[in-house]
Amino acid sequence: MSGSILLLAAPEDGGAAAVARALSARGGHGVVLVLTPAELARARWSHRVTRAGVAATRITLPTGRVLDDRTVGAVLNRLPGTPPATRTADGPRAKDAQYAHSERQALVASWLLSLAPRVIGLVDAYGTAHGTVSPTTALVHAERCGLPVARRGGATRGGLVGPPDPGERHVPRLAWPGGPGSPVPVDVLSVAPAGYRDTLLVAGDRVIGPRAGEHGERCLRLADVLGTRHFELRFAPRATGAVVTDVRLCPRLDDPPHVEATAALLVAVADQPTRRTE
Repeated sequence: MSGSILLLAAPEDGGAAAVARALSARGGHGVVLVLTPAELARARWSHRVTRAGVAATRITLPTGRVLDDRTVGAVLNRLPGTPPATRTADGPRAKDAQYAHSERQALVASWLLSLAPRVIGLVDAYGTAHGTVSPTTALVHAERCGLPVARRGGATRGGLVGPPDPGERHVPRLAWPGGPGSPVPVDVLSVAPAGYRDTLLVAGDRVIGPRAGEHGERCLRLADVLGTRHFELRFAPRATGAVVTDVRLCPRLDDPPHVEATAALLVAVADQPTRRTE
């Protein structure tokens, strides 16, 4: 396998850095590149889409390295988005900058969609690792797939929800001095004890974690609904058993087995003959 493995991530993304180190330790594969949103924004792009919808992309990075469809073996998409252009004053120039930023986002999204079989992580028209799926929506999908999900909700005023249950916290939407019964909307959120770690990672067809045997099939069903086979579930204890408190479409990758599973998945994807040869 000679294709490059690309990790698209923010500069402070420790999970991407850990995967890059794991890939380097493995060896035996092509070049591993960690590309930040700023580097993608500064690159020179050639992106053409035919009438049949087939895209061809050539990217010249700030370092001079050239990437094209045939040299990309696998991509880990952890992009929070591409940075906006330098701020300008209000007026036509500000509008032009915003337009340029939107076009850059669309360009990255189109590129990733054209590489879809080789991209690990969410691939949609936004090009980011989270897309349009909100945390609440992801939990709703998880519950519909049969996973035990922590209670979430809210009220138009704090006095309507009563005191928090064990493992919950009530967060006012506004800073208001009226106390817990004041007419301020509150959100009911779940919280895990400090230092509690209980996670499952979906990486391709594998589910990694202590609850994989119990929830593995449900996790893979959720993967099909979410449109990605790389995400993380976070659990918290309750009296009736552990419940899902968070679905992370961009996993933290702060657990060594999760890092290794992600690196292995990238290598497996890069080894597949999915690159075009024309």
